[in-house]
Amino acid sequence: MIPVAYLAIAASYLLGLLAKSLKIDQLLGTASVLLILGAIASVLVTFIFIILRFHKGVFGAEGYLTQTLPVGKGQIIASKAISAYIWTVLSILVAILAVLGLFQLLDMKDIGKYIELLFGSSFTPFVVFVTVTGFIQILAYIGELYFAIALANTRLFIRNNIALSVVFFFAANFVVGLLEIVAMLFIPLGVRISDTGASFTTEIMAGSLSNIDLLASSQPPLSEIPLGIGSGFADLAAGIVLLLLARWLMAHKTSVK
Repeated sequence: MIPVAYLAIAASYLLGLLAKSLKIDQLLGTASVLLILGAIASVLVTFIFIILRFHKGVFGAEGYLTQTLPVGKGQIIASKAISAYIWTVLSILVAILAVLGLFQLLDMKDIGKYIELLFGSSFTPFVVFVTVTGFIQILAYIGELYFAIALANTRLFIRNNIALSVVFFFAANFVVGLLEIVAMLFIPLGVRISDTGASFTTEIMAGSLSNIDLLASSQPPLSEIPLGIGSGFADLAAGIVLLLLARWLMAHKTSVK
């Protein structure tokens, strides 16, 4: 299912290249739309695939076999989480490549000017920062999903497990999101990105935000504030705790439907 989305993106890009070389604007526009849809679909399909594989493989028809294997619940959770993590990262990378391909097809050369205006010469350190925090955040999302599904399959909620899985996921996501914001703004640890590179700082991001005037500054906005990395620690802790809770629920409270 996921490779089909990848193939669709590749086919759309090749169609766009053909349309561009033949100067067929309508076909190029169609290929561009398909490329965007393919990028979105690759992530959504992966998200659905992760949910279905965990739910069916642990609590559905396959669950009877999975939960009787001579392995611990932690090993089951870990194997599912590692697989989900790899597929998620791969799909995000494919989606990013699709967007870059779209820029190339449409000759969006001016995008560099906007990047320079917003980031100055600190774009690369910023990308590294976003990439690292994004990789950590994926773990939190997987923890939220697995915890929500496991909780919805406990004896108390199993009759409405599908609907409650959605409710529990959004509730967990909301709580983790609040923790991210609080940790990012108030933990005195961050990264200040400037023209000379990136450096760690013990400044509090919330205090820096209240003390700057972006309109009066001649510097790129990004260099004016430290980026709090406390959110990364919050995501890492949340992901681990939620996966451990999912393991505990599997071992003591859940039922196979």
